[in-house]
Amino acid sequence: MKLSKTIAQKIVLEMMDVIPYNINVMDENGVIIGSGDINRIGNIHEGAKNAINNQHINEVYAEDEKMKPGVNEPIIFNEEVIGVIGITGHPDEVRRFSKLVRVTAVLLIEQAKIDEEVQNERLNMQKFYHELAHRKTIYDDKFHERAKSYGLDLTKKCQVILVEGNINEHKFKTLCQKYSHYNEINNRMAFFTTSNRIYKSLLEDLKGNNEVNKISIGGMEVIAAISLENAELAMEFGAKIKPASLVYNYEELKFIIHLAHANKVELVSLMSNLDKAGNKLELIQTIEAYIEENGDISSVANKLNIHRNTLNYRLERINNLTGKNPKNLLELFELLCGLIWR
Repeated sequence: MKLSKTIAQKIVLEMMDVIPYNINVMDENGVIIGSGDINRIGNIHEGAKNAINNQHINEVYAEDEKMKPGVNEPIIFNEEVIGVIGITGHPDEVRRFSKLVRVTAVLLIEQAKIDEEVQNERLNMQKFYHELAHRKTIYDDKFHERAKSYGLDLTKKCQVILVEGNINEHKFKTLCQKYSHYNEINNRMAFFTTSNRIYKSLLEDLKGNNEVNKISIGGMEVIAAISLENAELAMEFGAKIKPASLVYNYEELKFIIHLAHANKVELVSLMSNLDKAGNKLELIQTIEAYIEENGDISSVANKLNIHRNTLNYRLERINNLTGKNPKNLLELFELLCGLIWR
């Protein structure tokens, strides 16, 4: 392990809170990388070089241009000298603090090493889930082993649940801790599951979490990224077709998604007249409500808080502007597809 400047200065600050002497920390070459006297940082410490070469405590009694009195003790970590810690002062005065300083330094280094390993493990896990979310090729043995190390069995089909909401809030983060397999993607959280039991439990927990605004469910797929892509499409289409709904399932929407893709340009132009004329008459909102309430005139009128006659006038206006009659099932479907791509 290499002693960093950050750890070195942390050792200095910790120890100078305890003992009334200046502390220096030197790297494996005897260069001062941490000190209570910042002017000495970067200088070669001759006493430290002697301690490194001899792998033994070096005591300096006389002061000269290159050295000050003090005790310099090698820092040994995993049977390797990684630096030196020095206490400035007459050896007879500071010697009694030497062991305390060395032991404390080693403890801080050990903790830093553990923190580094934890951080590296966290980064490796994030890299894995990022790759899982984007990889569309067949998984090799190495990738299966990585997944297994995180408790995910990719020999089974994977299903993604995509969540939109306040994903940085404490209540949502607490829910995430209950389920290991997730990754943040474009301010949404994607959960990966290969277990039907966990899938059902997760879905119920998400439905009951008030930080969740929208949930979309991808299909069961051999490749997780395809399920995620499906969930993203379900979120996009579902929010346009049924904006008031909480959950959108790709399996329920995939037929309309595929049909809508086929004539995208034509369907987008279908809505242009409604966009131009719709502000005052709220024609877009009218067709959205009409679809969401399955064409029930009374329910649509109540939802929009308008009279039935006003609703019928709006529907006729939509027919005139688009050439599509909302009361005709096939033409309503075309309006729905146009709304999706609007």
